[in-house]
Amino acid sequence: MTDENTSTPEEEAAQSAPPPPAAEETVIEPETLPSGTTPSVGKRILAVIIDGLIAGVCGVVPAVGPIIAIAYMLTRDALPFLDGQSIGKKAMNLRAISAETGKPLTNDWGPAIIRAVVMYIPFFPIVELIVMTQNPEQQRLGDKWAKTKVIAEG
Repeated sequence: MTDENTSTPEEEAAQSAPPPPAAEETVIEPETLPSGTTPSVGKRILAVIIDGLIAGVCGVVPAVGPIIAIAYMLTRDALPFLDGQSIGKKAMNLRAISAETGKPLTNDWGPAIIRAVVMYIPFFPIVELIVMTQNPEQQRLGDKWAKTKVIAEG
């Protein structure tokens, strides 16, 4: 009579060995986000003014100008050819990044549009300015809702 539960020493070792470690997800803690300082409110306001001027110039082009201006203002931080910075942010050495991953918003259309669309609500830019000046990280509500923040580079 043979014992069906017999196994070789190699099989026993394989069964008693601990399972291989699972691949760990890389999560960037807020303390390890890209180096950059919190920019001044003045730099952020100047960046928006520069972007507004650019949109205004685009807006005077007959027929397609207003569409280009609105599209630029809504998607300016996600445009791939600007490396995730609006022209105003490039001029002020600022960058909008994901607060969760620390990556620039390049091609990240959802958060870029959420950040921008709140500025079109009547009187909301005033609320945003007040919130930004009261927040230690100077995040506006649009930043919080989109889970982004703006850093000063260089």
